[in-house]
Amino acid sequence: MNLFFCRSYVERNWLFRFTVIAMLVVGTFQVNTGHAQTTVIPSAHVSGYYDTNIWSRPKDFLPVGTRLDDYVTSVGGAVELLHETRDIDAKLKLGGDFNAYMENSGLNFFNAKVNGTIGLDRWVDQYIRGAKLRVTENFRFTPQSPGFLTGVRQTISQDNTFFTGLQAFRANTFINTTAVTGSYPISRDLALEGGYTFGLRKFGSILGGDAGGVRFFNTTSNTWFGGPRYQLSKNDSVAALYRQSFILQSRADGGRSFATNLVTLAGNYEKKLQEWEFKVEAGVTFVEPAGGAFPTGNLTVSTVVERDTVLKASLFREARPSVFLVGGAVLSNVAQAGISHRIYERLTLEGDAAFGYNQFFPDTRNTTFQNFTGFTRLAYKLTRDITAEISYTFNSVKSDTTAVQYQFSRHVMGFFLSAEWK
Repeated sequence: MNLFFCRSYVERNWLFRFTVIAMLVVGTFQVNTGHAQTTVIPSAHVSGYYDTNIWSRPKDFLPVGTRLDDYVTSVGGAVELLHETRDIDAKLKLGGDFNAYMENSGLNFFNAKVNGTIGLDRWVDQYIRGAKLRVTENFRFTPQSPGFLTGVRQTISQDNTFFTGLQAFRANTFINTTAVTGSYPISRDLALEGGYTFGLRKFGSILGGDAGGVRFFNTTSNTWFGGPRYQLSKNDSVAALYRQSFILQSRADGGRSFATNLVTLAGNYEKKLQEWEFKVEAGVTFVEPAGGAFPTGNLTVSTVVERDTVLKASLFREARPSVFLVGGAVLSNVAQAGISHRIYERLTLEGDAAFGYNQFFPDTRNTTFQNFTGFTRLAYKLTRDITAEISYTFNSVKSDTTAVQYQFSRHVMGFFLSAEWK
């Protein structure tokens, strides 16, 4: 496992994946380039913040005398590519930042992210009238384990295969998901939709020393879904869905591999208006080899990102891969709500709150993990391109499993200065 996170391997792996993504996007751009429009948006940022728990773990789980808090300086940048022709529309954003600690310089780290989507609806429509096809890619490398999806004004969709609210200890984490979704029209109002998602999450050794029964699980997830969707009206549709996930895991510190299967049967309803979008799904999920069946579902309400006030709320109860503490599957119950309000042209206020209650299999009643995260940000545009902002994040975690029990809280306060040249 140490080989996976050695510097040369990570650099080669990152270069390979970046090359593949770039080739895919550039290759797709060859379609009808005579009518192409490409926009490049570079950005950069520098920030300083104070973190009361840089280890994301209780003090009792660290060597005696270890300092929990520290000041961090972050410098980074990103490039966003927007490309559109008569046949396709593509969005790709690549970014990274270097983070340096004032006292714990040995913990200095690098974050890297790639989020992209390629819409091929107009291209496939030439061959099959009304057909749709979309490809999405999400990559992340970080030692700070994310618990929830973040951002209210996201223009590039993120995948939530591994986002369950579980807040893991500090460890180098590699996350990648690739998805293909589409639909095939059967009649004017009826279509067959489906898709496939490949997910991969790998871990390095736990930073800060061994923590007893704490374990990470390298995970490979293959998920496919399909079913008919009927268009009730221009804005309303219903669907019957079958979803199946094959999960293969092994302990990050070594051990045999084991598999988990998740099968979901559900009904789905979607309503899309000019400024609002509403989605609801309800069904039942079967988990093997745990041998359980549980009611599951999700609800999402959101507004368009161009509005002065953007709202986004989601609620879901779903079985997902469990990558921390206990391997296999976890029944994840997550509620999340966020708002972004442009007070006036230069000043924007954002807030986000999320709560996750996870129940591990097979003992879902007594083996749980709870996480509450609150975030607020105030941003002021100093110039057309430069924005200054202050932010505050609160995090409270409680683990109650047979392997380990602990509880801690974390506060992060920072000042950010960013520039985006559109």
